[in-house]
Amino acid sequence: MQTRTKSGLVLLLAGAVLGGGAAWLLGRRPELPPAPRALDAVPAGALLVATLDLPALRASPAFAPFLRAEREIPGLGKVSDVCGFDPLAGLTEVAIAIPAGGEGGDFGLVAAGAVQHEALLACAAKVVKARGGQPVVTQVGGFRAVRDSSAEGRGEIAVRPGGPILLGGGAYLRAMIDSAEGRAAPLGEGGAHGQVAGEVGQGAARVTVVLTPEQRRELEGELAPGGAGRSPAASILAGGAAVALGPEIAVHAAVLCDAEAPCAELGAQLRAARDARAADFAVRLAGFGTLLRRIEIAAAGKALHARVTLSADEAGVLVDRLASLRGFRQPAPEPPALERRREPREPSPDEDGGDRAPPRPDVVVTPRAAPGADAGAPRRDPAAAPRATPGADAGAPRRDPAAAPRATSGAE
Repeated sequence: MQTRTKSGLVLLLAGAVLGGGAAWLLGRRPELPPAPRALDAVPAGALLVATLDLPALRASPAFAPFLRAEREIPGLGKVSDVCGFDPLAGLTEVAIAIPAGGEGGDFGLVAAGAVQHEALLACAAKVVKARGGQPVVTQVGGFRAVRDSSAEGRGEIAVRPGGPILLGGGAYLRAMIDSAEGRAAPLGEGGAHGQVAGEVGQGAARVTVVLTPEQRRELEGELAPGGAGRSPAASILAGGAAVALGPEIAVHAAVLCDAEAPCAELGAQLRAARDARAADFAVRLAGFGTLLRRIEIAAAGKALHARVTLSADEAGVLVDRLASLRGFRQPAPEPPALERRREPREPSPDEDGGDRAPPRPDVVVTPRAAPGADAGAPRRDPAAAPRATPGADAGAPRRDPAAAPRATSGAE
């Protein structure tokens, strides 16, 4: 009897353990690998890195219209019509990088988020063919890349399941693939770019720039040619800016210097330049004068900070004005009133007579015609001999002005 009781207890305990384990296994969600970040595919040693937080920008009234606008492929039409979908719809993050030691025009773009990799590759091949090229698909590590074989060096696009999407030139694209797959060190959060990012803080849009020693020497040579004193701007090591979105939009820029004294001097120069630009009529006309006066510039050790805060409405207006600033770059026509006030130019001796025609005046004033006269016909001296009109019979006799007028056709 006791043996049966013990056996029952053992079976009961085993069932409880198995049941609990099964419940724990069924209730546990599988751990998914972390989603790739855009910066993980940016190679170390970049000169410039810019990042965009797309969900934050889509939620901003000031920037959302630019992301919602129908994007077009030049010469082919809307992206959604060409591809059958919008490749940017599911993206969450974009990073743009310019290598420090690359060829002129080299850049890389990394996009992370929900990626339709097969549809994206098909769309890229379709665009290449529509432009008269020959699309070629290659496998590079875990990525598949599409390029135009008839336009070597113009760049290609690569993507893998789950992302990210990479766009860049041949050599730099492969450097991005190596960074994304761990074969090369990515930019990461450390280094000088990370230091600048820490100074400006988080933002929906952020850009950081780190100068190489060669670029700093070139900058110093341009700012102080011939060794005429060292400009405080030559002490700049790196810089950046971030735009934080919320009820108010905050812009924070920072510059890192190699010493405190030149950073403070640079701050004084920038404040003077800010005040001068804010008083400029063209800047005030564009609506940026008030904004410039609100920028706070202050040095803190080896860092120089510039901050400004504005409302969402102000930001929307300024973004619209920035988008239309191209019109302000066109030279304004001279007002007609100023043209009429020009002093007449004295004719030169060879213009005063002879066969050479005098120059046309700046403004031609046509005399008002008498009532009923043809406004376009020039006035003639009544005493002058009548001039034969083009096409008139050269042999026709001239009439005496004093003679009786000839009856016109249709007169009674």
